Amino acid sequence: MNLAEGVGASMVLLLGCSSAAQLWSQGLRSSLELARRESHLDRLESLLVASEGTARQLAKEEENRKLANPNQPAPNCQAVTAQLVSQLQALPTAKASKRPATLSLPQPPGPGLLHLRWESGGVQRERLLSLSAVGLCREGSNA
Repeated sequence: MNLAEGVGASMVLLLGCSSAAQLWSQGLRSSLELARRESHLDRLESLLVASEGTARQLAKEEENRKLANPNQPAPNCQAVTAQLVSQLQALPTAKASKRPATLSLPQPPGPGLLHLRWESGGVQRERLLSLSAVGLCREGSNA
């Protein structure tokens, strides 16, 4: 083997190693980005579940209040919705993250529905929450 063949072989080896290192680096960046995205999705999903749990807990409190004092008039659906929204906004969203999750409430498609949108890190999760299904508002009430 002469010098030219040795230099050519080492260049081929160098290019192969460099390409492999770049591919490996890109794979690590992709997997880190995927892990970060999945972490945001998990956090948002837990916030959606907590939102529904908060609505159910509020409905249970309203039912207990109604059982304790049956002569008291039923609360207005809009007032209960406003109370639920304030409780949802008080949910812990930071969870040791640089970007806390934010709640937005787009216009619902109909009465008795609450459109929840949780966003964090460029990822969002949405859900329609039926207030009558969780027991906050009755179908025939002034929703």
